[in-house]
Amino acid sequence: MNETLSDLTEKEVVNVCDGRILGNVIDFKIDVCCGKITAIILPGEGGVFNFKKCVDILIPWDKIVKIGKDTIIVDIGDIKPKDCECDCEKPKKKKFFR
Repeated sequence: MNETLSDLTEKEVVNVCDGRILGNVIDFKIDVCCGKITAIILPGEGGVFNFKKCVDILIPWDKIVKIGKDTIIVDIGDIKPKDCECDCEKPKKKKFFR
């Protein structure tokens, strides 16, 4: 099966441990020396209108069990929204475009 990176971002990621849908892939971590994907990155749990959003979830490539037609099955144990480390206390830098 040949997949492109954009194909992988369209698939839902499901934790095999509890059957929970974790979201869609938003980014990848790539080892540039050997050209391999080392991890997938999912968005963290968001608050109201994405205020107080948690840090993104990084899933190592070796935790991927199966890549199917519509889903990516991962085995990351019992991850819950409260286990996600929020970066709410850190001041966010504002970006200004000129």
